[in-house]
Amino acid sequence: MTWTRTSREILPVPPSALWAALADFTRWPDWDPDLTGAELHGPAEVGSTGFLVPNGFRGRVHSRVAEPFTITSLIQDREIALRQPIPFGVMDLVLELTAVDGGTEFVQKVTLTGPLRAVMVAVIGGDVVKHFDVKCARLTELAAAQADHDA
Repeated sequence: MTWTRTSREILPVPPSALWAALADFTRWPDWDPDLTGAELHGPAEVGSTGFLVPNGFRGRVHSRVAEPFTITSLIQDREIALRQPIPFGVMDLVLELTAVDGGTEFVQKVTLTGPLRAVMVAVIGGDVVKHFDVKCARLTELAAAQADHDA
């Protein structure tokens, strides 16, 4: 009863520059094409909750019925993990950063569990994976701008 997909790409920027965009949850719509809004209820720390608003019809439904996500892991410059309740199950999203020669390996792991996982793959899971290349391009742009700003 589990669906998992892992995507990875080497981005030509340091982990610290990527972290600036990832750790600011309100900026997630700037790099994630599937989101129109994001908020965090309190400080960015394990146990904090927040809300991601998908775009289109999904967002309108999600805004009315979904429970907030919970941050399950937050390791500076390394990892952010969220658990989002879905009907009769959960979606776990893990974003990992690893310094490598020439930049950062960015890994996204999406896991959907529960009896309705096939429906949830069709509703959200497929797009999360399908748009990984767009996320990487946008994160690279934001991180490059951050690195230029910090220089």
